[in-house]
Amino acid sequence: MTGGRLRMTNRPVPFRGSFLLCSLCSACFALCYHVSMSARSNNRKTSFLPGILLLALLALLALVFAFLACSDQSAARNCPVPPDLQASLSDTEAPDNNTAATAINIALVGDVNFTDGWAVGVADANGGQVAAAFEPDLLEALTSADVFYANHEFTMSSRGEELNKYYTFRADPARVAYWQQLGVDLVGLGNNHAYDYGEEAFLDMLDILENKGIPYVGAGRNLAEAMAPVYFDFNGYKVAFVAADRSQKGDEVRAAAAGENTPGVLFCFDDTLFVQAVATATQNADFVIAIPHWGTENTTDLEQEQIDLAHKLIDAGADAVVGSHPHILQGMEYYRGKLIAYSLGNFWFNGATTPTLVLSLEIKEGLAAYRIIPALQTEQQVITSGEISAEVIQTMRQLSPGLIIADDGGVSIS
Repeated sequence: MTGGRLRMTNRPVPFRGSFLLCSLCSACFALCYHVSMSARSNNRKTSFLPGILLLALLALLALVFAFLACSDQSAARNCPVPPDLQASLSDTEAPDNNTAATAINIALVGDVNFTDGWAVGVADANGGQVAAAFEPDLLEALTSADVFYANHEFTMSSRGEELNKYYTFRADPARVAYWQQLGVDLVGLGNNHAYDYGEEAFLDMLDILENKGIPYVGAGRNLAEAMAPVYFDFNGYKVAFVAADRSQKGDEVRAAAAGENTPGVLFCFDDTLFVQAVATATQNADFVIAIPHWGTENTTDLEQEQIDLAHKLIDAGADAVVGSHPHILQGMEYYRGKLIAYSLGNFWFNGATTPTLVLSLEIKEGLAAYRIIPALQTEQQVITSGEISAEVIQTMRQLSPGLIIADDGGVSIS
């Protein structure tokens, strides 16, 4: 599937017809021996009979073996496989049902910025090692996820001319290695900084990500690509992501809008195309995550447009809505039984001290369970502790009055 990392069994199960095959072999040789002895005692000229019988029985055995082997190869395709044998494949057959038999773990974070002087100083100073900037347990939560999504809030190129705006972000192409160290599986480009240095740098960024096998969503070389959902297939259970931007308001110079034959971002000030993308994803996936870049920076107050759009996306088929752009955490709610996280805030964006979190989603047997993993962005690092966890959970409780957030970060409807 497009951009998908496919987890599919590739290991044969034990041959279930082995007992039957052994039994037939034993019967064959016993019969041949009996006929041979009988022929020798009655007439030596008929000694060719055992050979004929043996050939006939061996042919029968070959047919039985082929039938059983084909049957077992079919069964093998649906056999669970350990992590070390998981393989990325291009095609698969959907299972008979549309529920994930084993848990699928998805980790989502907010804004990330690899521009010089913003968030990557500690990693740069430690030989380009991301681990120097992250709490080990937190890094493990990202790298071990089946899908790790982050908002790619910068362009990546050594070329281009910056747009006339207050903040512009461009990172050295070599820093794509930081995404690889973080284990990212998908990045969001439907935001107000992916196009900061114009079309030339934007296209460079797409090339860089593609060359490293990192899918992106919410922008592209044309409108069809910008609208296209990205699918991840887990043995026939499909999870889709779609993204769009409505953050570039007022007098801010906007990124180019993706056109029929021109590169750019998918905008959703008019939400028609975004809703259409969600509907497309819903027709082709079992679980759909919509990711709007929206809201007002540095406030926990929600815009009415955020609420209205979130509800419309769920009405169109989204199973979760996860937002970014305000650079701080905003509240969460459930609508029609589906989670809306209005802003995940900055994750690894700058040197400011800002509460943040990883939104962890587990899908098992078609049911979604959410947990927040609290953290603190500070001095170009992302850390966590018992005290930080308690403070972030308390903050999210205050921002999300309709939810129950347990001490371990579990999220449920009150």
